Amino acid sequence: MNVSKLLSSTSAFKILKADKENKTLSHAILITCDDALMLETYLTYFAKLIACENGEPCLKCRTCSLIEKHNLVDVVFYPLGKKILVQDVDDLIEKSYFKPLESETKLFVLLNAHEMNAQAQNKLLKTLENPPANTIILLGATTTNTLLSTVLSRVKKLEISKFSDSEIIEALSQDCKELERLKNAVKLSFGKVGEALNRYNQEDGNKAYNASVKVLTELLTSKQVAEFNALIDGEILNDFISITSRLVEEAILEKSGIISQDKNVNLIANKYTYGALIFIQDKLREAEKSMYFNGNSTAVKDALLFGVLEGKYKWSK
Repeated sequence: MNVSKLLSSTSAFKILKADKENKTLSHAILITCDDALMLETYLTYFAKLIACENGEPCLKCRTCSLIEKHNLVDVVFYPLGKKILVQDVDDLIEKSYFKPLESETKLFVLLNAHEMNAQAQNKLLKTLENPPANTIILLGATTTNTLLSTVLSRVKKLEISKFSDSEIIEALSQDCKELERLKNAVKLSFGKVGEALNRYNQEDGNKAYNASVKVLTELLTSKQVAEFNALIDGEILNDFISITSRLVEEAILEKSGIISQDKNVNLIANKYTYGALIFIQDKLREAEKSMYFNGNSTAVKDALLFGVLEGKYKWSK
């Protein structure tokens, strides 16, 4: 996975790199990213950025290699168990008074800081505000909602925003060789690299995408509804709704002049009028709402399929 190219375009990377070059790195940094599956990978990369002697992660030196394995003595990762506990904070505080052995700084990386309980956060406050010399604390969280305001006021806050589909495809294309399958997975990831990779390795996302394309391009009469209903089993229904919504949204954009690179989106845009796509989009929102309130899946599918037909012929060219 090409994490380097992906992260080097983020504002978080650019700010940290500039701070390092100007020797103005904050002693406490919080990076937020709602991609829980990639948080550790991102934090590990930023730890390399801070610690690598070559200015930015070279991914070749001893420092970068050892950080990748979480095995550099001057870069300590927490939690030691499943969640950051008071014992972890005690360990951090004790080790923060040790001088760095191989680097200029002692770096402590706290993964999933949002899962810290109030006791652990309060224990960390003094060290966040006034750490020993040459100490940096790097926290990573998927949300700031569970962090105390006193913690948030003591850290420099940076955010990794969602990535575009093209950025994710480029980052994963070396490892994910089936391009169409990767594109399908990315459509369901909503800007999250970890989610895209997870869905690529599962069959359900691909199955849902194929069912969505088939419904939007081949459903012509009410007699076909039972046949198409059977294509969408309960396990993929939520994915089917999400993917269909995404395809319809992209087809609407194409109608507005923003041409998609997805041949299936081109096909859908040519088969439906703008009004039909808007109508189907409303039916998809109704289906999503019904599923949220535990609606009957068969009834939801029927209503959605008949809605596609209604939109197609009510707003026909």
